[in-house]
Amino acid sequence: MKKVILYTTPNCMACRSVARTFEKKGIVFDTINLEQHPELIEQFKEVGLTSAPIVQTEGLTFSGYRPAKIEQLARLVGA
Repeated sequence: MKKVILYTTPNCMACRSVARTFEKKGIVFDTINLEQHPELIEQFKEVGLTSAPIVQTEGLTFSGYRPAKIEQLARLVGA
C-alpha cells in the first residue's frame, strides 16, 4: 500500500475536510503539522505548492481540497 501524507496547518478548515474525506473513503494517511516543520514549507513553495493542505503519495501530490484528486488518490491507493 502506498503511504499517504497529509500536510496541515493549525485551524485549517480545508485540512480538516480532507482528513474527514480520507477517513470516509478508507484512505489511510499520516498527518504532519507544517508549523512544526518550517523547512518543509520552503520545499513545497519551491515546487509551487503554497497552501495547505498538501497531499503527497508516490505518483501524486496536490494542495487544497480537490474532490477529483481525492477520488484519483483513492483509486491509486486501493481504498
